[in-house]
Amino acid sequence: MKSRRTFIVSAAAAVAVLAELGAFPQPLRWTTDSAIGTIASLQDGLIAASRSASIDERFRTLEPLIAATHDLPYIAEFALRRQWSSLAEADRQRFVAAFERLSVMTYAARFKAVGVGTFRPMKAEPADASGRIQVKTAIARADQPDVSLEYLLQRDGENWKIINVVADGVSDLALKRAEYQRVFASGGIAGLIAELEQQTERLERG
Repeated sequence: MKSRRTFIVSAAAAVAVLAELGAFPQPLRWTTDSAIGTIASLQDGLIAASRSASIDERFRTLEPLIAATHDLPYIAEFALRRQWSSLAEADRQRFVAAFERLSVMTYAARFKAVGVGTFRPMKAEPADASGRIQVKTAIARADQPDVSLEYLLQRDGENWKIINVVADGVSDLALKRAEYQRVFASGGIAGLIAELEQQTERLERG
């Protein structure tokens, strides 16, 4: 019995050491009770997830974080605002699910080599008339100008969630609206969902 207890203690100690060394993925922790906290949590999560070489591992790590820091259902609906009211509930759900998966896969594919020095300090602007807050930061690049980032966040209950990202003056939401309207015009909601799924697969393949 003594040898068994010794083995269990030794195994537990080994697991703790491996966890400290990063051999086992640690669950991400985040806070979204302030606009700055949401962006800091996103950045910390991207840095932590980039330690995984596999895009599938990064996806699994980031999926709950992106859902917590972004209002993905709101963004998806806004991108199809003109057609949203005419969609069946089943189509809405399929579209939002495809959009959410693509959003997470985009982060997993694009942020695979980031570190503590990747992100510049953040600055939160005062809330606008609608109560939304803009947080400004930037991505540092070697031998190239920084990429400016402006996150627009709105309150969702007690949480602050991202609803748009402007990179170097280009609105991600505006790009999505233009693209989705074009695809919807030619292929309807089925064609749009298929396009999002294909984009996700291309990102996953690298």
